[in-house]
Amino acid sequence: MDAKTQDIESWYVERFLKLQKSAFTNPQSYFRRYADLSAEAASDLALSIWSSINEPNLRENILPTRSRAQLILTKSRDHSIHRVLLRKN
Repeated sequence: MDAKTQDIESWYVERFLKLQKSAFTNPQSYFRRYADLSAEAASDLALSIWSSINEPNLRENILPTRSRAQLILTKSRDHSIHRVLLRKN
């Protein structure tokens, strides 16, 4: 899978906010502590997690291996598949 980093960040924040209203409300959830954050605080936290953990992982570990992929599905901002690339050996 491939997408613009900016889109991946937006998807991460959107997913975090959705989980905050659902799975995070489970009393047994490790993430329960985030369930009662305001929308602004939750968004800020999601962006902080993205920039400190997920984005560096993307840049340092995932993007450098992109050239090894045999099949690349490029997603648009709306999650639809924009392009399919199949590399032959």
